[in-house]
Amino acid sequence: MEQYPVPQFIEQEARIAFNITFSQFFYILGGGVICFFLYYLLPRTIFYVAAFIVGATSLGLGFLNINGAPLASILLASLGFATGGKNYTWKKKESPYPFKSIKRTPVRKIEQKPVLRAQESQLRRVKTSVELKTR
Repeated sequence: MEQYPVPQFIEQEARIAFNITFSQFFYILGGGVICFFLYYLLPRTIFYVAAFIVGATSLGLGFLNINGAPLASILLASLGFATGGKNYTWKKKESPYPFKSIKRTPVRKIEQKPVLRAQESQLRRVKTSVELKTR
């Protein structure tokens, strides 16, 4: 029997009229309702400014994505960060397993042997004097 890969992590919102999602529709609808009430409450010149701001905000909330995240979730996260507590405490993490001491073999000293006569040869003295430029 053949096995086929099953897609996972599929996140898709249901689309309604004019290929927009429910959340987009309700953001636009909310902006329209606010503009409707502002039309009757404010003078015309102030209404135009307020309607532009409300309309731009509702369209931005409905259609603007930043790095794949909707603007509404970014605004809520930034509001939560701004109002939340910022108490940073440092806690030392202990290792889950205690360290075991390693038994090492004792280091043996190298015994000093008498200097051989070949190490004090004429060639070595000449080499040293050439290196030190004493000749």
